[in-house]
Amino acid sequence: MSTTSLLTTSSSQAPSASAQGASQPATSPSAVPTTDPSIVVVSAFANIFAAGHDRTPSPGGGGGGSLPPEWPLPSGATRIVTFPTVTGEVYGRIGQAPSNGPGGEELIDTDLESFGGISGIVHGSKAMFLVGVFLTDDPPADPAPERLDFTDNEDFDLLEPEIGQTFLIGDGIGRRYLVPAGATRLFLGFAEGMFYQGPPGWYSNNSGQLEAKVEVAID
Repeated sequence: MSTTSLLTTSSSQAPSASAQGASQPATSPSAVPTTDPSIVVVSAFANIFAAGHDRTPSPGGGGGGSLPPEWPLPSGATRIVTFPTVTGEVYGRIGQAPSNGPGGEELIDTDLESFGGISGIVHGSKAMFLVGVFLTDDPPADPAPERLDFTDNEDFDLLEPEIGQTFLIGDGIGRRYLVPAGATRLFLGFAEGMFYQGPPGWYSNNSGQLEAKVEVAID
């Protein structure tokens, strides 16, 4: 079983989540019911930095979107999460850019700060791609883990993210994720900000949704 260690960046932090003026009351949940419990519907408004919180932060302005969908994880010593299929299209900038699939909008970079115990994320040539984060039963708290940089680092077989460390899912093809010890919940959403830079925010000009199939193998 091969693993890939991604480069981490400095743990760039937006202002503390305790500054609740930067947050908004939670809007309606991002997930809608489906007939298949393994399918998670992820609205383009799903704010990954709101994972584990009851408010949607927007320290960078532009709206905090909605709470990201939560998927309960089964217990087990070794748990591997995969996403066999991810379908749908989203708009990260209505009227300014075409829609994109789960792999993200190309030719624009992402460099988002961490906030509220959830790490930011970096990608030198893509934005508005599907991301995830694992959490325990406790709400996340600062300091967040180091940010992962997926620039030229998308072709991993097995990724081992920490609790609260945002990771790229994209179309999910060929990618596996080792659930960290203590994790009980998986959240799916998007990492957004003004032109995908700096502090999180700017979910209000998004549109569309994805549907991700989640599977867990337990050893």
